[in-house]
Amino acid sequence: MPNLNRYSEELAASYRAAHEQGDLGDEAFYLDLAMNANGRVLEAACGTGRLYLRMLRNGVDADGFDASRPMLELLRSKATDSGVTPTVWQADLRTVGASAEYDLLIVPYNSFCNLTGVDDQLSALDALYAALNPGGRLVFDIYVPRYDVIAESFDEWHSHRTFEHNGRELSSRTRTTIDSQIDQTYRSEHEIRESDGNEVAREEFVMAHLPRQQVELLIRQSLFERWSVHGGFSERPLEDGDSVQCWSLWKQA
Repeated sequence: MPNLNRYSEELAASYRAAHEQGDLGDEAFYLDLAMNANGRVLEAACGTGRLYLRMLRNGVDADGFDASRPMLELLRSKATDSGVTPTVWQADLRTVGASAEYDLLIVPYNSFCNLTGVDDQLSALDALYAALNPGGRLVFDIYVPRYDVIAESFDEWHSHRTFEHNGRELSSRTRTTIDSQIDQTYRSEHEIRESDGNEVAREEFVMAHLPRQQVELLIRQSLFERWSVHGGFSERPLEDGDSVQCWSLWKQA
């Protein structure tokens, strides 16, 4: 079973610095879904609140959860600064831990890829299904692997911007390597250093490549009875050249 409860304080701050500078391409899509939902919204793997806090600021009745306590602490701090009150808790995709049911449940930014085994993937679909009201909708996106990028950039360290955390100037870098060719999984290493080069945090984790056929097979084994997939954050069919596959699954009314 994968360890989904990762990220130190420094790594959570690095994630926020790397992912919250500008639109990653999904914000308008998920915000539109949330604002047009017929009832309450739940964001799974909400992280430091990049999307979740924007939903709250726009008046969406939304809850969220994440496996990382430091991520949620940063989210709560940002919520205080924004003048909104979050309802979030610590859980992962296989447990959810919701005490209510929702009309829309979103799992943005490749978070489903954290589940690398079939049992965990099916457990997550069952848990997400249980958190939906009858007729509710689950939406998640998964990247489409670009093999030219894999061939050219895997095994190389890539530096990210510097950022400040607790009065210290830190910098981060990441490296991605193949974990298992047979299972089509990859390992991501992430390290944080001070300006003098001293390492203060390090994490590595394994994620899964999930091609369309595998996702569809998982859904066919789940309780969901209706689904669709589109290319990117649009209503057009998924085609070669798309970088994102976006799935919608509906619970029977």
